[in-house]
Amino acid sequence: MHTQHAKILPDDYRAFSQTLEGKVRSRHHAEYAGWYYSSAWNRRHFERFPEYIVRAASIDDVIKSVNFARLHGLRVAVKGSGHSYAGSFLHRGGLLLDLAQLNAIDVDAEQAMVSAGPGVNSAQLSHALAPHGLAFPTGHGAKVGLSGFLLGGGLGINCDAWGGMSTFNIRALDVVTADGRLLHVNETENPELLWAARGGGPCLFFVVVQFHLKTWPAPKAMLSRSYAVDTADLKPLLLALCARRDDHRVQVMLALGGAVGVPAGLSVSVFCDDAGEASGLQEALRMDVAPWLGDVAEQVLDNFDPIYRQTEQAMVSKRYRADNILTDAAGKAADVLVAGMRERPSPATFSLLILRPNHEHDDAAYSIHGRVSVSTYAQWDDEDADGLNRDWLRAVYDQLAPHANGSYINEFDLEGRSDEVAVCYSADAWRRLRKLRQQHDPSGIFPGVSLLAADVSERVA
Repeated sequence: MHTQHAKILPDDYRAFSQTLEGKVRSRHHAEYAGWYYSSAWNRRHFERFPEYIVRAASIDDVIKSVNFARLHGLRVAVKGSGHSYAGSFLHRGGLLLDLAQLNAIDVDAEQAMVSAGPGVNSAQLSHALAPHGLAFPTGHGAKVGLSGFLLGGGLGINCDAWGGMSTFNIRALDVVTADGRLLHVNETENPELLWAARGGGPCLFFVVVQFHLKTWPAPKAMLSRSYAVDTADLKPLLLALCARRDDHRVQVMLALGGAVGVPAGLSVSVFCDDAGEASGLQEALRMDVAPWLGDVAEQVLDNFDPIYRQTEQAMVSKRYRADNILTDAAGKAADVLVAGMRERPSPATFSLLILRPNHEHDDAAYSIHGRVSVSTYAQWDDEDADGLNRDWLRAVYDQLAPHANGSYINEFDLEGRSDEVAVCYSADAWRRLRKLRQQHDPSGIFPGVSLLAADVSERVA
């Protein structure tokens, strides 16, 4: 499908706009620039301009927008919260479907289920569940949108104990297909679309307009400890942590960088129902790795808000780029990261290594495994430093690639590596996802990541 917006008559556009409960703006409208530049959390301003932006106010608006796009040869990109390092919802031409206003939450405490719109973010969902004594493995940032997070897999808070990845808590969906149909999706109705939604991410070929999610009893005892770590001890500490027996209630993260001097830190969060047991789990881990630990700070958590604040405090800049691998070669990855971080252009840039237990996941598009998730968040403020930070991140992850099992698509460099997106899936899952795309969207209304490739000037810079 090729964009054909030049053939859309003013009367066609006017008639479309008048049928919507929400609003639509074309590139010729005075409000367009404000809508465009406020759409992305990342303030890099990607300069990939859709021809139309629709702010949907209802599911019916979504159906009408998809039908309008199909009729006029427009591609459709979908935005939830806009919390994307790559601005993956911003494409050149076509129609941007903004779902931020679809943010209703309906909690069924008796069934331990929640229905949520694609515009809901992490904090909103957690706060809605808390009065019912329930919780969900949201993203670690308060403003991380539920939609993109879940559809890409969702490496969420306490997800090791709650499904392995957050996406496996999706029990059903309501979706709008490329031919404009509203379908209910679960394990018996349109099950192939549920399979795709659990990890298909920006490669999906339909619009999710409602999530129906399993929730969990909120932990009654949550205890966090943060330790200072000498950078020279990162590798032996990581190897010792990987050698421990997993307890899915214990979330372990290592951070590298974030300030001048390449400091490192270990964060251990325990989620259970007994304060004594939480303290015991923390102490058992400390004793196993004590030789590599420095000063400690401890915090009792009443809810997820301190986790959200910690994430927000780490993101200090205006411009971001990220990349990720999943690996079983923890030591080799640590060597590459420590060397690479010494050369990082911005002192605010940091890497996060998250230990992952071995899970037997349900069959789903999410299909990459690794003992350690390795993500790097390049962040800076000066636009003139864009190329320097881009090239540095690319070089580090080129060196990490030989040690990778694959990548987590939500933190994969979709701008620089859109042609390598298959590494975010097993070979079988990638073939199946492409086959389903051809079956359900043969005209390519939903382009996936094919339009995110960097400009030629950037590729050769």
